[in-house]
Amino acid sequence: MNVIVHERDNEHLSREARAMGMVVWDVIQNGELVGIFPSQDEADAYRKALEDAQPQG
Repeated sequence: MNVIVHERDNEHLSREARAMGMVVWDVIQNGELVGIFPSQDEADAYRKALEDAQPQG
């Protein structure tokens, strides 16, 4: 399983969000967007939860 956390680029934010200086973090699992978070800490916690939920094999 591949889980990635990255900051959303400005092209994918609304004009209002850009004007307010918002930063949004995306969580991508196997190429699919699975979560959007207002802080990197929350995004990392979700990534860890996804990784911990996967069966070890």
